[in-house]
Amino acid sequence: MADEVVNNSLVKKHLNADLWKALSNRTSFGTTIYDCIVSAIDNPKSKVGLYALDAEAYNVFAEIFEPVIAEYHGVDIATLKSVHKLMPDEVDGKVPELPPLEDSKFEDAILSTRVRVGRTVKGFPMAGKLSPEKRVELEQKIVASLKAFNDHEELKGTYTSLNAMSEERKTELVQKHLLFNDGEDDCLRSAGGYNDWPNGRGIFMNDAETFLIWVNEEDHIRIISMEQGASLKSVWERLVKAITIMQEQLEFVCDEKYGYLTFCPTNIGTGLRASVHIKLPNLGQNKPALDKMCNDINLQARGCDGEHKETTDNIYDISNKVRIGCTEWDLINTMWTGIQTILKSETSA
Repeated sequence: MADEVVNNSLVKKHLNADLWKALSNRTSFGTTIYDCIVSAIDNPKSKVGLYALDAEAYNVFAEIFEPVIAEYHGVDIATLKSVHKLMPDEVDGKVPELPPLEDSKFEDAILSTRVRVGRTVKGFPMAGKLSPEKRVELEQKIVASLKAFNDHEELKGTYTSLNAMSEERKTELVQKHLLFNDGEDDCLRSAGGYNDWPNGRGIFMNDAETFLIWVNEEDHIRIISMEQGASLKSVWERLVKAITIMQEQLEFVCDEKYGYLTFCPTNIGTGLRASVHIKLPNLGQNKPALDKMCNDINLQARGCDGEHKETTDNIYDISNKVRIGCTEWDLINTMWTGIQTILKSETSA
């Protein structure tokens, strides 16, 4: 059945009829292989189409998760090991700077900088398998942990549930790229990511609107640091501080091989996505060529309004594609160096 319906995804490529029949087990949360691939069936244009409805799915259905992860991330599953390093080693007591922008013109092209990590709280299934009661329980557990930010002036802020937020306020925050959209991703919807929407969801935000935590969007938690302009150093330092605090409050699911486990296997490992919103009036006119350029340097380009939305103004969200097999610090540098490569091409086009 799956082999006949799914057209373009990595699920289609790696899930044959014999394998489909063999994957008949269930996780302790009741997740089946059908639960994990239904998004690919419903959305034939999906590029991946695979979701883990709980952390156990990565091992229970390893025959499909392993080849998809290997191809998407470009890793050897047999030798893969989770590696993490938020900051480089100190040199003479100082943390090395990120490579500076090579041309002052590049600063004008970079509109904003954002880095986030996704995390799964131990003891709870992923979004598609959370019951209404468990979703609210998880929200309450996360909100209680946010009190730890009260002792940190730069990070302290306010949590607001979606249920308590006016439509006008939601629209304002979405337009400012501070809040996730209301159920607009068809692939995520098919996997159960929008079940019980908007119950159990919300956003924590500091007063300066430079630090956010999304609760129960796609992942249990997304910890986000952001600023206007080309400001990766301060954005990253703020995020590292927040991650360190949250790890003291909550236990996150982390696998020895796959690292931090998330709802979508494209985000496992570091769970890190470092991105810029960038003006590309020349390169942006040929999206296929831009996609190839990005892919060659392990980046990806998408519209600024979401993963499956295109841009109409040649402003792109460009980020690291790979999340696993490298440390967080490595990925930050990969993104920053790659952005400069793209801007060199843009200014010479």
